[in-house]
Amino acid sequence: MTPSIEPSEQLTTLPISELRVGDRLINLGPVIEITELADSFSLVIERMQERQVWRFNKDEELLISSDR
Repeated sequence: MTPSIEPSEQLTTLPISELRVGDRLINLGPVIEITELADSFSLVIERMQERQVWRFNKDEELLISSDR
């Protein structure tokens, strides 16, 4: 089953350096924790009823659903 984007969701693309705890990454889930490393960001995301750690390069942009 592929999750779909609700028509009412506002989508925003932003640099990972501007990501905040509570933002919801499309197709992954809400961000619980952000740790900046020397060459990347490590994110703890609530996904599939568990916490998962994902690592992204510092130059990446992410698609989020938020009410910013």
